[in-house]
This record gives sequence, C-alpha cells and structure tokens, in this order.
Amino acid sequence: MNNSPLNLRTLFSFPDPAAKAAPSNEWQEFQSRLGREIKTIKWPAAMPDLASKVSELFNVELPDLFVSSWKKIGEIQEALEESRKSPDEVIVLDLAEHGITNEYHPNIEIRIAGLPLPKKIEFKVQIVTALKGINLKIQAGTITEIQAGSCDFEGKIKYADLTIAEKKVGPLELLGVSTITKQKQEPGSVK
Repeated sequence: MNNSPLNLRTLFSFPDPAAKAAPSNEWQEFQSRLGREIKTIKWPAAMPDLASKVSELFNVELPDLFVSSWKKIGEIQEALEESRKSPDEVIVLDLAEHGITNEYHPNIEIRIAGLPLPKKIEFKVQIVTALKGINLKIQAGTITEIQAGSCDFEGKIKYADLTIAEKKVGPLELLGVSTITKQKQEPGSVK
C-alpha cells in the first residue's frame, strides 16, 4: 500500500471522472437512472457534471471515518477527556482487535430558483471494518495519529434500491497516519 491514505472512492472502485476506463455496469445503471430523474429539471445554465460531484462525495479517507467513529466509543472518549486535562502528555491507546459498523448518508442537493423543493440525490453507505493491532496517539483532546495495524473491510453503497458498489477486502495493512496535518472535512460533504 502506498503512503497516501485510502479513500472510499478508490476502495469501492468508483470511476475517476478524469479516467477514460469504462465504468462498471452498476455505475452505468446509476448514471442512466440519474439522467432520467434530472431530465425534468429546467437548468438555468448548462447542467453540471453530476457524476464527478458524486465521485467527490466519496473522496473521504478511511482514517477520517475511523476517527469520527472512535470519538463515540466510551474508552476513547475517556482518554480524550483525560488528555484535555494534561495537554502536553501523549496517551497511546491500544485498541487490539475491534470492529466498527457505520452507516452514512452522503447527498447532493440541487437548488434552482423556481423549484419548490430541492432535488436530493442521496446515497446509503454501509461499512463494517474489523481492525487489528491499531494504536491511537491522543494529545490535548485530539486523536493525533493512528499507528499501524490491519483491517478487513466490507461495504455497500446504494442509491435508492440500486446497489452501485459492493466490496469485501482484507486484510489491508494500514500505515501510521497523522490525523491533524490538514483541516478535516465531514464525511459525505462536498464543497
């Protein structure tokens, strides 16, 4: 695995909007269905490339998803709170083996003057991850680093009743990842 963190788009093998490779049958069916649904919209300008916007929704890196999940776990919350009291101290928390099950609903809203309600393109992302040998470095109330380990991953992305991507992989070797080198974007949001 290379040094760049893995994101959902790559993991689920979504087509790169800039690539010339043929998309999967599921992706083609999604594009066809989306085309039919938005055909009724009267665009005041050229219709944007929605497929590339959809791909952007899934440029969320796996470490970002892990961090957002871990903030909800009691033991980690306690370590985060303890580290706030002693901001210069670094706490290393051994997570050993555990699983994370998450569901996300990334979406794109199309708002055009004159339309009574926005058109919402919503996805359902279900992810189950089994992590092994992970350590978290915590300092000043923040998870500052995810230290190496491995994970098994399985997930599914649906648009309404259509499964557009499904994947089961593992074990993936995880490299140590710093979680504070850039400003984080909430999973499933597009700017």
